[in-house]
Amino acid sequence: MKFHILLLNILLFSFLACSSPYQNNVTFENERIELLEIDTSWQDKIIKPNSYWKKKLTKTQYSILREKDTEAPFNHVYNSNKKAGLYLCAGCDNPLFTSSTKFNSGTGWPSFWDPYFGKSVLIGADNSLGMSRDEVVCARCDGHLGHVFSDGPKPTGLRYCMNGESLKFVGENNSERVVFAQGCFWCVEEIFEVLNGVDNVVSGYAGGTEENPSYKQVGSGSTSHAEAIEISYNPDKISYEELLKVYFNAGDITQVNGQGNDRGTQYRSILFYNNAEQKQQIDNYIKMLENSGKYNKKIAVEVLPASKFYIAEKYHQNYVKLNPNQGYVRSVSIPRYEKAIKNFPELLK
Repeated sequence: MKFHILLLNILLFSFLACSSPYQNNVTFENERIELLEIDTSWQDKIIKPNSYWKKKLTKTQYSILREKDTEAPFNHVYNSNKKAGLYLCAGCDNPLFTSSTKFNSGTGWPSFWDPYFGKSVLIGADNSLGMSRDEVVCARCDGHLGHVFSDGPKPTGLRYCMNGESLKFVGENNSERVVFAQGCFWCVEEIFEVLNGVDNVVSGYAGGTEENPSYKQVGSGSTSHAEAIEISYNPDKISYEELLKVYFNAGDITQVNGQGNDRGTQYRSILFYNNAEQKQQIDNYIKMLENSGKYNKKIAVEVLPASKFYIAEKYHQNYVKLNPNQGYVRSVSIPRYEKAIKNFPELLK
């Protein structure tokens, strides 16, 4: 980081005290903000001249994002922000971190143990000030964010120490989350991402008892987890019942422990409910389908109370969009997506 001379002493002191047990108890009350449409499928970097950034950013943001300056510790409201939501790049709105990976490091800067997705940040060497550190920049606009250290909490053991001025917080005041499982999460994620009112879809694992499962473990069937997706949606734009309509038209709901050639308990179909109302809606929907006479087999969807959802490895997020020519994607994911969306055209973005 590039330091102002006047702040050098205090900042170096704070840097040396990064493991300080200081606890910030201030709660930041942010204004109500509607969740933005988060773009995780971008392909091109944003490359602009300094004149562009000087117009777009505040003076402080410019000094940090473009000139690699550092804000004073314990100075930004995001350091103590405990609201649920996403932290975007203040320069280009690239999603960087989520509140679920934020923790109180005691250093005075907003800290996270993992980026939001594979194209959130890039890491590079910083040998300024006689120190060897790993600089963190936005992967889309190359804006300076802060540094990453190897003294963070599990499961990554990393501490992404960020400047609050480099971030833009978007609260989830009008967003709800549900977890669905129905075979390969690559396929299901792609289907639900195109729905109007769905803000974000994350691939992961749920339904099991093992902590922090990996793709290798779940994929081999050695855990009790299933591949699943977590859907963040705006109930004012799409209802839970409409999400159920999509779910029951997205795959084979009569296949036990699998979807197509993906077989095993890790590919079983599960609807996780958050409350009694959702469970009742699921039960009613299944009863309606069973009474329709459309199915010769029993509906094989498990209905379970919500449990801990584990986010999958970065390379699994937005996999279909980022890997359209991959063999499985071309032969299974895309055909399944194209077949599914014909059943609910009125719900598409």
